Amino acid sequence: MENRKIKILAIDDIPDNLISLKAQIKDAFPEAVVFTALDGTKGIEISAAEDPDVILLDILMPGMDGFEVCRRLKTDHKLYDIPIVFLTAIKGDKESRIRALECGAEALLAKPIDETELIAQIRAMVKIKTANIVKRNEKERLTQLVDEKVHELKITHTATLNLLEDLKNENELRKLSEAKLQAREEHFRAITQTANDAIITINNDGIVTGWNKGAEKIFGYSEEEITGKDLTLIMPQHYREQHNDGIKRVVNNGDHHVIGKTAELVGLHKNSTEFPLELSLSTWETASGKYFAGIIRDISERKMAEKELVEAKDHAEQSDRLKSAFLANMSHEIRTPMNGILGFAELLKEPDLTGEQQQDYIRIIERSGERMLNIINDIVDISKIESQQMKVSVSATNVNEKIEYLHTFFKPETDKKGIEFRFKNGLPERKANILTDREKIYAILTNLVKNAIKFCDKGTIEIGYDLVETPTLAETQRVASLPDPETSLQFYVRDTGIGIPKDRQEAIFDRFIQVDLIDKMARQGAGLGLSISKAYVEMLGGKIWVESEEGVGSTFYFTLPYIAVPIEEPLDISFISVKEAITLIRKLKILIVEDDEISEKLLEREVRRFSKRVFKAKTGFEAVDVCQNNPDIDLVLMDIKMPGMDGYEATRQIRQFNKEVVIIAQTAFALTGDREMAMKVGCNDYIPKPIRRDKLAEVMKKYF
Repeated sequence: MENRKIKILAIDDIPDNLISLKAQIKDAFPEAVVFTALDGTKGIEISAAEDPDVILLDILMPGMDGFEVCRRLKTDHKLYDIPIVFLTAIKGDKESRIRALECGAEALLAKPIDETELIAQIRAMVKIKTANIVKRNEKERLTQLVDEKVHELKITHTATLNLLEDLKNENELRKLSEAKLQAREEHFRAITQTANDAIITINNDGIVTGWNKGAEKIFGYSEEEITGKDLTLIMPQHYREQHNDGIKRVVNNGDHHVIGKTAELVGLHKNSTEFPLELSLSTWETASGKYFAGIIRDISERKMAEKELVEAKDHAEQSDRLKSAFLANMSHEIRTPMNGILGFAELLKEPDLTGEQQQDYIRIIERSGERMLNIINDIVDISKIESQQMKVSVSATNVNEKIEYLHTFFKPETDKKGIEFRFKNGLPERKANILTDREKIYAILTNLVKNAIKFCDKGTIEIGYDLVETPTLAETQRVASLPDPETSLQFYVRDTGIGIPKDRQEAIFDRFIQVDLIDKMARQGAGLGLSISKAYVEMLGGKIWVESEEGVGSTFYFTLPYIAVPIEEPLDISFISVKEAITLIRKLKILIVEDDEISEKLLEREVRRFSKRVFKAKTGFEAVDVCQNNPDIDLVLMDIKMPGMDGYEATRQIRQFNKEVVIIAQTAFALTGDREMAMKVGCNDYIPKPIRRDKLAEVMKKYF
């Protein structure tokens, strides 16, 4: 999607809303072309002229409202596949949501528009538009192919029938001119032998009397092999009795339902293969009896083009169903934590709250924020996987530490549910260091443990691994940066939860599969965790599977290549807590480079603990000026995405005159390559937004 310019049309009768929307869109998609319209009529004109990838449509507008605009766009065959996202300021307006879906809209966003949700919706809509265009083009191509084949058949059919009519007339004139008739027959034979379709003649006993090159090509028999043989030789067994009865009816009373019509039948090739064919049959009578001539075309390609059309239609319907279900589920998953955040933030304003109530509300807001961040991270990860932007970053990783950390991290949650949580390390500490992607293995195990806790209400959960022999890997499973070891680590997460039906055990690893499950036990989640885990495992050269029984429990397994690396001797140092580190850090001069006011205030409040003076800059230009005028600044917290000069360029310029200052990149994008780019331009480290207090403190401890 980022490899081309996308076109977005925003329709709203309030100019300020359009300005705000355009700014948000350009911030996320700098290369995007954004059109705006103040009314529905102008919006429809722009849609027809520009064919945008996404339309953001306000519902309440004077004159023609958003619903009418949507209906007109969706009834225009040139514009109907443009995805439409309704914008409404009426929260919880169920009627508007229903009307939006009925008139063909793909999604609905509530005002004020959340920028993250808007960006996610635009990305999803652009993918939908691209898929719709591909499907429409393929359908048009197949339809055109079928039309061309049908047209070609009609032309050949008409021409051949005319020839057959000529032949019939010539037979009636045979008594007048045998020489002329013979010339005509030779002419007819020359034409029929050059025809691509099979032209076959039989007598009233069903014996083949004429067989052209087209028939030889279609059925596999030469003229010498078939002439004088019964026509049933090229018919499947179940058609032969029907064929013989038909000839008898024509011979006896001239009645046959196929004569003069086109029928679809099944032919039998010399190699015993059956195939679909189209037959046009005519008959004539001579002194020696009735004769039949058939024009036959092999329609295997046309039939295949038609099973393809059906499959394409089914696939499109399935995609639409999953798309609608996924968008609905995403709306629910995002709005649920937002409800907790906004609702309890409002309650915090009440003057008579006790300290305990305030802390309880704050904890709820934090949990809701964590849930929303997890959802956004899953969406970003699956987008990177599908766009092949996800890379493998190999480094030494201690798997025992990962297992023990996850056990410690999730044990309070399992204890709260009354579940026994166990772990097993399959290797001694000195052999537990391997080459792999530490972030991806952590994400895989975290997803599996979360699922186990979610679907287990009692009993036990166990996480661990064993050393096993490595099966032969397919080329697609090999990791280019790693050797192919003889042994693998086979990890597992076992639970005594609800289990998974046998017919769903393969499907659970598919994208968005939870939204497609009608299950009374289905719980919150985007349905992306297992598909992300599967993609990560395969990137690392392993495989993942599940063994499960309903009502008994599930065990998820995955393998990773065992590539051992020596464990370095630990340094003889004493670790101190974050709180102790803060008191030991000298008072610093800190520059906050941030164009978002709320983020700036939050950062300023956090760094006050470490600083004796805080400088602030809203653009890259200001950041460079502040650093030039204050060469003794200790730390720069550099936002990457800013108008004008971005954080990358600002860092490059600062490094030209100051090599010592610690520069920490901070960004809300957190996409593949951001960390590498930050380090390349001269940053010391990188923190993704939202910035956690403990993470910031750890960075301060690391550098100061």
